[in-house]
Amino acid sequence: MNDREYEDRSLSEANRHEREVDHAPLADRKEAQREFGRAMAAYPALVAERIGWLIGGNYGHGEMLKAKRVLTSPRMNREAALVQLVGVYEWQCPGEMTRAAWKKLTASQKAALDAAVKIVIDRARAEED
Repeated sequence: MNDREYEDRSLSEANRHEREVDHAPLADRKEAQREFGRAMAAYPALVAERIGWLIGGNYGHGEMLKAKRVLTSPRMNREAALVQLVGVYEWQCPGEMTRAAWKKLTASQKAALDAAVKIVIDRARAEED
């Protein structure tokens, strides 16, 4: 298997995982949303740490590739995209529900989360250079 095939298979597995999270029982998805909302509100550094793990490949190769694509996308809200990805892979919270949980944060909670995530992004981008 060449590198391209390996990457394609890894991305396919990451996408399959996301679909599984999206189709989990509603009670499980709602609980995941509550837990992720609590983490974003009370522990932004923890969420940022998990984003660092995501970028580092701790959740899998395909998951890492998706995170690194976010880092290199010039017209994307990197913070939001990475928070959503880590919500899926760490907290098992579907993408739509991660966004809904984020919208419930106060302005100061959103700012704290963004600041913590920006530190991780800056560190990851510096390591890539």
